[in-house]
This record gives sequence, structure tokens and C-alpha cells, in this order.
Amino acid sequence: MENSVYFLFANPFKPDTIVAAKDLAEQLINHGADVVLDAWLHDKLGIGRGMSLHEIRQPMSAIVSFGGDGTLLRTIPTAAEHQIPVLGINMGHIGFLMETDIHHLSEAAERLLRHEYDVEQRMMLSANIPGHGDFLVMNDISLMRGQNPSSVEVIAYANDEKIFRVHGDGILISTPTGTTGYSISAGGPVISPLLDCITVIPVCSHVLHQRPVVLPPDQIIKLHMAPEGERSNQISMDGQISIPIKEKIEVTIKQADKRAGFIRFSKQQFLCRLRKKQAEWRIE
Repeated sequence: MENSVYFLFANPFKPDTIVAAKDLAEQLINHGADVVLDAWLHDKLGIGRGMSLHEIRQPMSAIVSFGGDGTLLRTIPTAAEHQIPVLGINMGHIGFLMETDIHHLSEAAERLLRHEYDVEQRMMLSANIPGHGDFLVMNDISLMRGQNPSSVEVIAYANDEKIFRVHGDGILISTPTGTTGYSISAGGPVISPLLDCITVIPVCSHVLHQRPVVLPPDQIIKLHMAPEGERSNQISMDGQISIPIKEKIEVTIKQADKRAGFIRFSKQQFLCRLRKKQAEWRIE
């Protein structure tokens, strides 16, 4: 236990996350664990050590995220890069990536300290964007018209074989985990997160017969886009990173060498959670 190090990350726009993070931090510290808090959170609470997420350079026992799926997604690239498992503490609606909630913090602390959990490994994508570098993507990456009111043309290839040319809002590339996010709203299929595959989804295409395509994970996807005029288009990743594009570009996407590890206290019931989320979506 003396070697256990936990990084706590929270959504700063949800005040309840501060109280919950303090509760868990104190429980872990009282049992001899080393607790590191995201810099702003450490400034608020004054316990443990302070460090920003992007300053992590060493292995840790776990990254614990307080908030929703969006908050957790911000931790994934760093966690995967250093092979650190993540635990999602849900602070709101049903989350596809979350494992527990604030009403079970004591149980979560005990199980973390005793290492009584499994780590579920999930596929990620690696995206190379010329002029911007390489990115690890948990859910999806899209090439879209962005703020441009006009439609865009994006051409998708898999292993240099043309998939389709989309005239419309753009193209979305998704992992199985991402198929319950933006993908499902764009008409993509729901795919079990335990599978490895890549989904290519045309978004609001003018060509009505173009449908989503599901490909093996070893395919290398290339997306070509050439913005017209002065208005920029947009590349988005996981709803967290947005890059304006004003010039012709080729984005290369493939299965990442790294995988995301999610701490699980019990066997996941993906279909049950999907049904609950769909019921939540029906509430007006």
C-alpha cells in the first residue's frame, strides 16, 4: 500500500466534485496512500500534492475522475500513454464510461487500496494531423465543416482503397467505445466496446445511399479534405480538442498501440446500461 499513488481529477464546473474529491482523498491518505490532485483542485483543498494532468511522467496506481464521461475522456490520453487505469466517479446522468458514484466512495476507496478490481482494456485510435502532431483518441475523430455554413467534401480511404466521397457536414471515425457518443447521433451502429474495429460514418451526406462502414482494426484510414475560400473547417477529437483547418490536409488514423484501462468493480452490463441511457434520452 505504501507504493500506491492516486491522481484525482475533477470537473471544475461542478461544485459537488470538490467535496467528493476531498472525501476520497482523505480516505486514501488516512490509509497511507500518496494522493496527487489536479493543480486547481489542490489549490482549493490544500491536501496531498498538486500537479497538472499533463505533468504526469511516472506510473501511478490509478487516475480517479469526478464528473461525467466528458471529464473522464480528458484523462484518457495521459492515462493510456503511461498505462495507468482510470476510475470514473459519476456526478450526474448515467455515463457509459463511469464505474461508480459519490454514494459509494468508501467502498471505492477500500477496493482501490486492496486492489480488488479488474482492468477492462479498450481499443483506442491514433491520429496523425500534419502540422499538429499525433493524438490518442478514445471515442472519435471527425473532419467537419465546423463554422463554415457550406458543405464540405471529404474523401475516405481504407488501406488506400476508396470508401466514399462525402459531400455534407463531414466524416466521423469512431472506436467501438465511441459508437454510443457522437456516432449514434450521426446514424452509426452501436458496437460492443469489447470488440476491436473502426467505424467510418458519413455525417449529413448529400448522397443518401452512403451508409456507415465497419472495418477491421488493422485498416489504416486516410481522410482527405480541401477547404474552399477563406472559411476554415474543423477537426475534432473526443469532443475535447478542436483544430481549425484552412488548407488541404490528409489525416491518417489507425488503431493505437496503447489501450485505455478502465477499473471495474463488477462485470460490465453494456446492454443494460445502453437501455437505461436510451430511457433517459426519452425524458423531455
